[in-house]
Amino acid sequence: MVLLTGLLINLLFILLLILLANMLLWKKHTSLQIKYRKTHIFLLSSAAIIQCILLSVPIDEHFIYDLRFIPFLLGGLYGGKYVTIGLAITLVSIRIPLGGDGIWLTILLVILFSTIIIKMSDKFFNKHMRWRLAVTTILALGYSIIGFLLPAIYYDFIDFIHYGTYAFILSLSTYFVSYLLEILRTIYVLQLEAVKYEKMEIVSHLAASISHEVRNPLTAVKGFLQLILEDQKIPENIKTYSSLALEETTRASNIINDYLTFAKPHQEKQIVFGIEEEIEKCKEIITPLALKNDVEVYKAFFHSGKIMGDPHKFRQVLLNVCKNAIEAMPNGGTLSILTSSTDTSILIHITDTGYGMSPQHIARLGEPYFSLKDQKGTGLGMMVVFKIVEGMGGAVRVSSEEHVGTTVYLTFPIYKEQ
Repeated sequence: MVLLTGLLINLLFILLLILLANMLLWKKHTSLQIKYRKTHIFLLSSAAIIQCILLSVPIDEHFIYDLRFIPFLLGGLYGGKYVTIGLAITLVSIRIPLGGDGIWLTILLVILFSTIIIKMSDKFFNKHMRWRLAVTTILALGYSIIGFLLPAIYYDFIDFIHYGTYAFILSLSTYFVSYLLEILRTIYVLQLEAVKYEKMEIVSHLAASISHEVRNPLTAVKGFLQLILEDQKIPENIKTYSSLALEETTRASNIINDYLTFAKPHQEKQIVFGIEEEIEKCKEIITPLALKNDVEVYKAFFHSGKIMGDPHKFRQVLLNVCKNAIEAMPNGGTLSILTSSTDTSILIHITDTGYGMSPQHIARLGEPYFSLKDQKGTGLGMMVVFKIVEGMGGAVRVSSEEHVGTTVYLTFPIYKEQ
């Protein structure tokens, strides 16, 4: 009964720390920076480990029961490699002053499970939630066998009641805490998705309202400016001013087109086309900007098949992505456009050697008005890219490393005749 009470108190403090962290950290921010989140995971897990050790239940001179493995396991899986190493050092540092024969066993267990956690942490979130819950529970059961059952047999202290109670509470608590973390994580993601969806809805309604109110008079102004430029009797200074005004109206028209593209739920026309010609046209259009920035453009086709959609919209996707890539290399670099294919998809890899982006910036790509170009960007280019690609049944994925470069992966379904 003493063991059960002590373990439940351990579990209570772990749950209190998790809920407190959820209240203080997640609810105050619409998004958390990755580096701060890992720091919070480390601090929270370390506090839980220390609390569990302080509230441990000694049953025999050789055995001390607690739930320190739960924050160590989950903190490492959710935090990654460096958090795991930090928690391992913390756990060993707290355990050494307690003394006893279990120090070496603790060190061996920490090394063994740290290795397992580090190898699993990279692919942990790529699996289904049920798989994650099952793995954490099995690891907890394995820890109870290696850390308590085998040493109990070695010391001839075979108390199956205490061991069974500990193994059951540890496994069940690990499953319960893991499930709680998954629920909190899902709520957090859904909250961000709701905010993003609300922004999308606002932009969509705004686009529909400005289509007639702004675009039509802007077209008239643009036409009159072109007539002024064609008139030979107009002084040169007036033509210069008119040319600048025409450039700005063209820029305003392009911004409105981006809004309208986002507002349209479907592509204007659906035809089957090959992507080679559109990539060639895109390269011709961006070449002057690339030369101005001392950027070398390289392309290579390693795909087969065609896709269905609007080729003009598809070209707009390529232009938006390539323009962003070139502008990310103001001091020169290389822009690569490579294609490949599978049995079901055509993939386009657009890679630059520019500034790169942080994980939090990548997470916000496609949001309205989010731009990394300070005052020069409208924050609509990548939003339109995501919208067009999704309308064609494709997907956009971005991989980037700061000061190394960025790769945008565009995936489109291959058209197959019925």
